Amino acid sequence: MGPTGRIFKRASRAMRALAGYDVGMDAALRALLAESLGHSPSFALLPLGIREAMLANSELRILRGGGTLLGQGQQADALFLLKSGSLGVFSETGPGSLRLLLVLGPGETIGEASILIRQPQAHTVRALRDCTLLRVPGADFERAITQDPAIALAVVRNAAQRLLAARQTPSRGGPRCFALLPFNAAVDPHVVARELARALSTYGKVLTIDALQGHGRDPEWFDTRERENRFVLYVADADQASWRATCLRQCDQPLLLVPATERAEPWPDPACHSQQDALHRPRHLLLLGEPGEQPRHGMAGAWLRQFREQPLWHHVRGRADYERLARRLTGHDAALVLSGGGARGFAHVGVVRALRALGRPIDQIGGTSIGGIVAAGVACEWADDELLAHMHDAFVAGHPLRDLTVPLIAATRGARTTRLLRTAFGERDIEDLALPFFCVSSNLSSGCAEAHCGGPLWLWLRASAAIPGILPPLLHQGAVHVDGAVMNNLPVDIMRDHCGGSITAVDIRGDDALGAAFDGIALPRLPTLTWRWLHGHRWPSLFSILVRAAMVHSETASAQHRNLATHLLSPPHEGIGLLDWHHFQRAAEAGYRHTMAYFEQNRETAEGRDHR
Repeated sequence: MGPTGRIFKRASRAMRALAGYDVGMDAALRALLAESLGHSPSFALLPLGIREAMLANSELRILRGGGTLLGQGQQADALFLLKSGSLGVFSETGPGSLRLLLVLGPGETIGEASILIRQPQAHTVRALRDCTLLRVPGADFERAITQDPAIALAVVRNAAQRLLAARQTPSRGGPRCFALLPFNAAVDPHVVARELARALSTYGKVLTIDALQGHGRDPEWFDTRERENRFVLYVADADQASWRATCLRQCDQPLLLVPATERAEPWPDPACHSQQDALHRPRHLLLLGEPGEQPRHGMAGAWLRQFREQPLWHHVRGRADYERLARRLTGHDAALVLSGGGARGFAHVGVVRALRALGRPIDQIGGTSIGGIVAAGVACEWADDELLAHMHDAFVAGHPLRDLTVPLIAATRGARTTRLLRTAFGERDIEDLALPFFCVSSNLSSGCAEAHCGGPLWLWLRASAAIPGILPPLLHQGAVHVDGAVMNNLPVDIMRDHCGGSITAVDIRGDDALGAAFDGIALPRLPTLTWRWLHGHRWPSLFSILVRAAMVHSETASAQHRNLATHLLSPPHEGIGLLDWHHFQRAAEAGYRHTMAYFEQNRETAEGRDHR
């Protein structure tokens, strides 16, 4: 057993104090702490004798989850070394409102910058979980680092690196501890824990702790269990108020378990009602259904409305869903992003068929325009033949652009397209889809691309596919929405915010610029135009001009987004125009062959990219 292990073994016998109480140490324990202090980035250069002197007046302190260690504007009078648990560094964005900047884990130090520059704390530091800290008086800390300028430099450098990290996206180690909290007695959390433990075991050793094992234990007991296992599942029953509170304080992420058929009611744990209440830890709502059944319309949305800020949600009905959940929780999830591209988007159908044939999971999916429509079919769990049939019925047999009108706003009325989308997808909400899904529209009122993760599915697919000039825009709550390809035709950047694992992007590029076989300034009169048309002197069609104009603006952004993808697929589409719907079979087959060839040729490197 190393020095850290011996420390915790000794400390666990002594630390039975209440929250915030200091715990005295004997000389042997202080010597072990001095030895382990050498593993801290700030104090590795300190000789053992100086570390022991620095700890002469130190003490161990327990801080319960949610407690404040240092407040913004407070002058630190001591250095704190985090021994177990996790701390959040927050900025105050308003009265009672905090924004998470950084997550600190065991071995990190807090307070040294405030002591060195004799300035108040720039941020608030709170316990995200039950924590054990070593408190070193500021005078002892200053005395120790003045022994050698190199030591002071190392401390300052470590503090500066943390400041730089705090200015970027909040970083946190992968979650390891999860609290399983049932809504009521109708949910058996032990069944969920067993299935989830089986799925998580692919990625490391899993321990399940319930009230019988863990109730009344001190933080060091939990920390020892967590260090011995890759994942820990804390399981609470509905009527165990005290143990539920412990599970919530001890976890990295709470999992909220509800029966998919249960009437939605407010969640019983106030610490889960909003992101801030949960100390900015991700919350996951698990809607538990029967194997093979489709999610019920409106149930997910009703539950999500019970929270002030929506948690992440998952439809869990059987083994495949538990495996998907495990990948999501551990950052091993696989996402698929599908671009716009008109009729060429049928290649997406072939790509999906190939990924399924290769056994590559699709845990999240999103897209733009035709890519969003195909992605919605995948999120509905349509089989390969069913997906192709629905796309054929909507775009080939359905003739979505045949309701021509006087082109005051658009060339078509849009009623035919709307009817076809509602026929294909029914009254589903996005929240009802089996897979996490989004589609993208261009909000001309705000000037931004907008990702739609909730609401009526057909409505936002209609917005995502509203090619300017061809389909009328969607007018919704004062905003004007058109085709997502206008601003973001390959939304890998949006998916990157949701996915911690690999992203496969399918880019049906609009890179065939419109060409002209002759020079022309103005259209001739109709008889001359007709004669020239019959003899091969053809202007680009109105539809092709509008489609190309809608997509060309987003090419620069798409080029940048391609670099964010783990795997980039660009199926060939020679001879398939943007509105050549009758080539659906050829486009789908091209997508299938291209995908199979890509992963066959890149078998070894693809696996490495998936796990980087």
